[in-house]
Amino acid sequence: MSRIALFIALALLAVAGLSLAQKAELSAPQLLLNDAIAQLQSAESFRLAIEQRGQPYPLSLSFDGVNTMEATLESADAQVISPDELYISARLRLIIPLTMDIYARADRQWLSFPGGAPWIPLPAFEGFDVSRLLAPGDGIEKMMTELREPQITAAALVDQQPAWHIQATAAGDAVEGLLFGFINPVDDVEIDAYLTVEDGHLALIEILMLETASDADVAPSVWRIRFYDYDAPRAFEPPR
Repeated sequence: MSRIALFIALALLAVAGLSLAQKAELSAPQLLLNDAIAQLQSAESFRLAIEQRGQPYPLSLSFDGVNTMEATLESADAQVISPDELYISARLRLIIPLTMDIYARADRQWLSFPGGAPWIPLPAFEGFDVSRLLAPGDGIEKMMTELREPQITAAALVDQQPAWHIQATAAGDAVEGLLFGFINPVDDVEIDAYLTVEDGHLALIEILMLETASDADVAPSVWRIRFYDYDAPRAFEPPR
């Protein structure tokens, strides 16, 4: 079934008043996810807005490839240029809030710390390779194809655009590559994915870290990743 036909079928199901469980079964959410990932993989570029909410989630950063220090990521803006370039401007909290810019091409990384300083070729995330992010069977495709029992739960709005809301769980190691090595979950995670109804683009992913959800008095750690500006021109100047 084509994506357009599938969307029409979903609309007819809603009008018919079927239960959410019936809609989820008939709407084939994994097919929607597969198509969204294929669009992402075929895009020349896309941008990301990343936020970390709830309980702070510690990161291990290295500025010399040997020693590490702990920090928390508050938010970041990024652009991926297919097939193997990534630029991130991250707002971190060490002792005080700081910005750090990262440029990566394949498995090489350059840092500008604090943001705006000259680029230095240093590995902030050992072993990270940008080309894996969109590679078949790896990165975001790996995460989306390994979701457990994805189901459409309701319609939603993302940036004022109608979107399908798909919920599922996944193994923690399936999401490591999605956030460029920022996180290394030890437990399962809950995934909320939002796909635009108009064109099936991936618009938003929220990742709830179940390892942080044991304290009822503290909000669990959630990563919110918005996808936008598909095929937009390069918005950064890489190191020379």
